[in-house]
Amino acid sequence: MSNSYKNLGLTPEIPMDRLFYCLSSPIRLEIIRILSGGSKTVNGISELLNSSQPSVSTHLNILSEYGFVNEFPYGREVFYKLIPERVEFLTTYLDDMAGNHKMPETTKKSNNNASFSKCRRCYDHLAGHDGVMLLKTFLLKKWLKQVNDKPEFDLTDKGEIIMMRLGVKIPVKRRHGRIFAYGCRDLTEKEFHLGGSLGSEVMKALIGGGFISLHENSRIITVIKPIKDWIEV
Repeated sequence: MSNSYKNLGLTPEIPMDRLFYCLSSPIRLEIIRILSGGSKTVNGISELLNSSQPSVSTHLNILSEYGFVNEFPYGREVFYKLIPERVEFLTTYLDDMAGNHKMPETTKKSNNNASFSKCRRCYDHLAGHDGVMLLKTFLLKKWLKQVNDKPEFDLTDKGEIIMMRLGVKIPVKRRHGRIFAYGCRDLTEKEFHLGGSLGSEVMKALIGGGFISLHENSRIITVIKPIKDWIEV
């Protein structure tokens, strides 16, 4: 595993072949898909899968062991929630593997490839050229400050005020294992874009402001208005 993945600090040293083993079960993949829509109880997942609760609990324990889900109590019930950073880590790893294979020149020059490089989703936050540009701008304007070498970030007082003015809902900094803000390695730019719960809320604000739109079954993002206009305050 390369240093860029170790530095994320998101995963214990689990060999990738063991992670792929964890995901080799169709039921576990379906549980991940279900939890991507929000937290659920064992009973809720069992009903959606039409499977027994003991069977679902066994699969959830495996997913928890490999760092894909967290459990948390809410009232008298226990809910399970997907850990986005694990999914982001795996997506980035697979993207990087795919990027190591040369594509035909015609494919490199295709519009889709250019759009993918410019602006796309990385799980639930902005990636590509525009995603990297956003993080650089946040740091340059001192809206964010780096707090360690993973790297993780925190909002400055100025940044929090401006982000809220831009329509960003500032997430609770520590909720059920989600990292607040960190540098997620970008496949095409070979630099960092903004990941974590703050990165997710920034993308939601861009969608709400009419700057970008998402597409079903595609990670490519359509830029409706220049994203740099959103941050020119």
